[in-house]
Amino acid sequence: MAVHPAFERQGYDLVHTLRLPVTQAALGARLPLETLDGDEELVIPAGTQTGRVFRLRGRGVPHVDGRGRGDLLVQVTVETPAGLSREQAELLRRLAAERSEDVAPDDPGLFSKIRSAFK
Repeated sequence: MAVHPAFERQGYDLVHTLRLPVTQAALGARLPLETLDGDEELVIPAGTQTGRVFRLRGRGVPHVDGRGRGDLLVQVTVETPAGLSREQAELLRRLAAERSEDVAPDDPGLFSKIRSAFK
């Protein structure tokens, strides 16, 4: 049996893990999605959370008796950005402030800490 890099088989269903940037998860997006029948458009609604599963009925593996097919399950994993630039971090801090969310204070870096220790 051939292994497909985008799908994991579970019986007649296929499972695809979709890694979604936090911006697309928060704001929504329209994304191309590979299926066994070709590309389709997947609509991601605003506010999509990790663990959300979109079911595309009849897009899975054909049944051996020739009647019907399984489903394609698209499981979302929202990716948290790492290695933000100073500007990106500031944008997120402004968003957190607008939403009244507490976040860790800005880390000024090692050299600033050493400099402030000598003041």
